[in-house]
Amino acid sequence: MALAAFLVVASAPAVQVPDWAVVVAQTATVDGADEKHKREIQDDIKLGQETSAQVEKELPVSENAEYVQKALKIGDELSAIANRKQVKVTWGDPRLSSYPYHFQVLKGDDVNAFSLPGGYIYIYEGVFKFAESDDEIAGVIAHEISHAAFRHIATLRREQSKFDLINIPLIIAAILSKSTEAAQIMTGGQLLNQAVFSGWSVKAEEAADYGGLQYMLSSKYNPVGMLTFMERLAFRDRGQPKFDYGIYQTHPPSAERAKALMQKLQEAHVPIKRSAVSTSMSSKVLPGENGTVELWFGKSKLYLFGGSDALTRADAASAALDGFFDSVPAIYDAVIEGTKLVGKDQMLIDVSSDDGPEAQKSLEGALATIKRLLFDLNYRLWQNPDR
Repeated sequence: MALAAFLVVASAPAVQVPDWAVVVAQTATVDGADEKHKREIQDDIKLGQETSAQVEKELPVSENAEYVQKALKIGDELSAIANRKQVKVTWGDPRLSSYPYHFQVLKGDDVNAFSLPGGYIYIYEGVFKFAESDDEIAGVIAHEISHAAFRHIATLRREQSKFDLINIPLIIAAILSKSTEAAQIMTGGQLLNQAVFSGWSVKAEEAADYGGLQYMLSSKYNPVGMLTFMERLAFRDRGQPKFDYGIYQTHPPSAERAKALMQKLQEAHVPIKRSAVSTSMSSKVLPGENGTVELWFGKSKLYLFGGSDALTRADAASAALDGFFDSVPAIYDAVIEGTKLVGKDQMLIDVSSDDGPEAQKSLEGALATIKRLLFDLNYRLWQNPDR
């Protein structure tokens, strides 16, 4: 499933617009824009307003108040940045285009989101279920905001002027409705248009990834969340059936996008600390029985600390483990030296007599678990696909 789909409907009929999507065109601010640019933005808003009503007919909105409030909160914060911050645009309209953004959550477990012209952003419930932090959700929303801010639909329409433009909206509308007609539409004489559309989508996805990253760099959200979200998508996709989509390839593979994001993060001097944005790649300390303290990494229990200083020792081990895993170490980097579990010459866990008579055996079990987790870590990350 692509992270984003981009929709446009030709000659959408005038219909009742849902309350959440009501847009007063005059609310769009375009400081310093010329009159032509202002008209283009108002056209985007009008098209998005009409198309959003079509979306409401096809796709039911979520009733999950937590997801909706989270989408609104994160979306409002990031769209305010997009409306005032000029960023580098690798594909699309490079001018600063401001919109009255609207965010809605749709029912369904698809790990997917899409953007309509004029700032209408839709996120499936599956994104919130799949994400492990607000930073990861922000990465998805920032990506979709970039599609609207960079006027990608308008750019597509302009670049496709020499082809049969009507076919492209029909293709996208069919995909949106999940209609059985979608496959029939993408056949025969329309292969040329689909091939061109696919090329556009690859460029648009890459541009939106970079744009979203730039917006997040100006926000309180950690842009590494974009990376961890994409890495897990890539890991999940490895288990899916392999198809040669050919001209139906509408977005870059998740692994390629993760690699590009990593490069941009490094260029921006952002520390790659996955533990800060991903629960599956970080440790946690939990209370155990009889005053003991448990140390976990992801969903795996590692060690049980005892004694009056159990919590202090567990917290220190948790911080050390996060730093160790954030460095993406090799399996052989974790070893036992006497009563200590060490990673890259740094102590991770130190056995105490207060931890019980089986503490040393428990430490050996912790090492075995850590080695398994390191194997999984290196396998799942794009940068170590052959390990």
